Amino acid sequence: MNFTLPNYTLPDFTTPHLATAPVVTFERVEKDGVAPVNFHATTIFPEYFKLAPNAWELIAQSRMDSVVVRTTDGQLVVKEFRKLQKGEWVVVGRSENGEEGIYVHTEGFLSLEEGLDKFAFRSSRSRETAFSIDYDQLYALLEHEKQNGQIIWVVGPAVVFDHDAREAFEKLIRQGYVHALLAGNALATHDIEAALYGTALGQELYRKEAVAYGHYHHLDAINTVKAAGTIEHAVENGVLQEGVMHSLVTTKVPYVLAGSIRVMTVLFPVSLAMCTKKPRTVCVPTRNRRQRLLDLQPNSIQ
Repeated sequence: MNFTLPNYTLPDFTTPHLATAPVVTFERVEKDGVAPVNFHATTIFPEYFKLAPNAWELIAQSRMDSVVVRTTDGQLVVKEFRKLQKGEWVVVGRSENGEEGIYVHTEGFLSLEEGLDKFAFRSSRSRETAFSIDYDQLYALLEHEKQNGQIIWVVGPAVVFDHDAREAFEKLIRQGYVHALLAGNALATHDIEAALYGTALGQELYRKEAVAYGHYHHLDAINTVKAAGTIEHAVENGVLQEGVMHSLVTTKVPYVLAGSIRVMTVLFPVSLAMCTKKPRTVCVPTRNRRQRLLDLQPNSIQ
């Protein structure tokens, strides 16, 4: 399957239900980081908002599960909830077919054949559903982006908990389908555990059988890399000879490993006096828990 950029079909705003749609409603943010009740959450599709009679505006640079804010100069921007500031004006409304001045254009990239079968398409899958054809399209997209763009992966540790998944991702890295990696330190820890001991979370990587003293393996892996100095040094010295992190280093693919931000934020608020400038340490001041002081050193492991 070859990938080609799909053509985009603009909405027809002369259709009665869109031509007579009301102007979209905005409500004021009353507290930093908290959206008004009945906020509109953005989707993966192109979205239009009616700002005046016969004036629909397409939001640019959208992202899923965020909100739409009207700036002081009348522009529409997409913001994450955590970045909302008191006094800003947010789009409200839960309907998506023009009833509240919001139109989510789900069929803009559909082919003619898909459009003719649109009711079956909409009834058989949701925005989170995946089918075999999606993976074929993903393969084609990866090949296209490899030649024409940059592929940045955001990966969780589950990819290295399984023997075949870990091996497949290594191949993707070595074959040029990974241009950068964003992950948590657990991915590096358990990938290196697998490389050194053949386990993940203390279980044999392929059969998932518990190994004697396996619960020490991830700690031994961290200790081994700290003794080497960095992951790069562990690779250069021959301590680390295979795996995802080995592939990243040997192919010179940049990566960032973050700490456990969610746990630190929710369970362990600390004072500024307790914060230290250690690699990837996350410090959350008690006066402003939304502020995270991150001292990232992506090429080492803590």
